[in-house]
Amino acid sequence: MTNSVQINVEDALDNLLANIPNLNVYKTNRVGAKLFPFAAISASMGGQLLGNYTGVYEISVTIDYSDTAAKISQEDFDAEYCSIFEAFYSETPPLFTKIQNNIVDTKVYMARITGQAPTIRTAKRAWQRGLRMSIICTPSELDDGLRSLNFSQIQNSMYVAVI
Repeated sequence: MTNSVQINVEDALDNLLANIPNLNVYKTNRVGAKLFPFAAISASMGGQLLGNYTGVYEISVTIDYSDTAAKISQEDFDAEYCSIFEAFYSETPPLFTKIQNNIVDTKVYMARITGQAPTIRTAKRAWQRGLRMSIICTPSELDDGLRSLNFSQIQNSMYVAVI
């Protein structure tokens, strides 16, 4: 059974953050309290690109880094955030290659960092800073654009767009 594209992307980004010491990484499906310091990864799928039945989607990703203000200075917090940013950003290999190397059943065409949310201090005395990404991918790297069509039923209307 294959995971959804969003879960695959979250898992790949989690793997890229695995080398950062003492960082707890949580994904969308995680419930309950989070232990500081942590990065929360959330991916959501937008509509299909290039038209209906293409199977190419834009995935919007947010990665929010948080740590307690009681134990870490803003300078140390910013330095730790930079290590998270550096896990994704480099000239070689590009971000889409780093993500693709951690996903088996999703083809990544493009990935880019689209923005950062400013550092804020929340009511719970925590530093927070966010990173935003846009990833364009398709659910399987082994199939062509017709992977989800089912021609076994005569009344299946999915084949009409292909003809």
